[in-house]
Amino acid sequence: MIQDATIRVTLFKSKTLANGEHPLMLCVTKNGKRKYQALGISCKPNEWDSEKCRPRKNHPDKLKIEAIIDKRVAELRDKALDYKVEEKDFTSEGLVRSVKKPKGTADVFAFFEEIIERLTIQKKIGNANVYRDTQRALKAFLPKTKALSFTEIDLGFLNRFETHLRGKDLAETTLSVYFRTLRALMNKAKKEGLIGTSHYPFAEFKVSKFDTRTRKRAITKADIRKIEAVDVSDKPQVQLAKDVFLFSYYSQGINLTDIALLRWSNILEGRIFYTRAKTGKDFNLKLLPPALEIVERYRMFTGGNSGNYVFPILDAERHITPTQKDSRIHKLTGQINRGLKEIAVMAGIDVSLTTYVARHTYATVLKTSGVPIAVISEALGHESEGITHTYLKSFENEVIEAANEHLL
Repeated sequence: MIQDATIRVTLFKSKTLANGEHPLMLCVTKNGKRKYQALGISCKPNEWDSEKCRPRKNHPDKLKIEAIIDKRVAELRDKALDYKVEEKDFTSEGLVRSVKKPKGTADVFAFFEEIIERLTIQKKIGNANVYRDTQRALKAFLPKTKALSFTEIDLGFLNRFETHLRGKDLAETTLSVYFRTLRALMNKAKKEGLIGTSHYPFAEFKVSKFDTRTRKRAITKADIRKIEAVDVSDKPQVQLAKDVFLFSYYSQGINLTDIALLRWSNILEGRIFYTRAKTGKDFNLKLLPPALEIVERYRMFTGGNSGNYVFPILDAERHITPTQKDSRIHKLTGQINRGLKEIAVMAGIDVSLTTYVARHTYATVLKTSGVPIAVISEALGHESEGITHTYLKSFENEVIEAANEHLL
């Protein structure tokens, strides 16, 4: 105990890795506040002595793990003593942050777990899932590797990882997501002092090389009328898909997650007030008659009180945690998109209809009507007009191609 600070190592049982092991975490406690930091190593419950905070004799890497623990604890104690000599107060978090981990030696997989844990605590479940998917892809590439240091990830490693992923016939957008996530992880590692600024393979490996150009996702106003004319009232699940699609189109391209999270308290005097889950941006918009008609149709089923959800996607009593809500929405997304594909066939629309098409169609219809990009960008809640330009790229290409026909 140094200046009322307790430093120990604990087996973090609230997190279980794929191999059944738990991460070993440094735990610094001061004034009742705790700060954890991953050691980058893990251990099985039967190989860890919780009373002594040491690996048991049966652990195959007992000496190695003890050396790592002793070194890290000693560094923290030395820093705490420095504060005492200098008569400086400190917090548990400040002490942990003051002692950087050895550069390059931290385990990449353990750092993935740490980031996933942080995002989960922050209720950023979607981002946590992206990191989890990338970690899973990386482990599939290295099935026999239990630990991976950041220094092992160089240009050659990234090229081999790309070759492995391409062998699985993954889409370019999927490749882009995996490498952008890995790059983001390394940026975080660099910021937290886990790797030196000189070790950064993404200076040579360009993620921008992946073809992520937006394919045609928008349909026309005439197609919207065809969808409205389709009668699926005898199929409740398909009817929900139709209603969600049209509600998104008529409500500034609101996405499925935000539709699912809408409660009756978000609707007041013909307007909806909500905060977009992805960006935290607040929206206040007037419900157009078709959207208002859809909402009122569901009032008799879900409008018992203001706390109820508008659409029958989430159950307030069953889907409580962010993870439960995200899992439910993910499951319903697949169901709704299958319903939309059925509607597309019935309406005679030759497009892979998804909930996202409604958002793109909203933007494209405004563009063809002469609405400025800046206005469309604001309506969609984009951080920049550049993102909106990506949405509208296929439309612009079609206009150019039509113009080129005049050359013939």
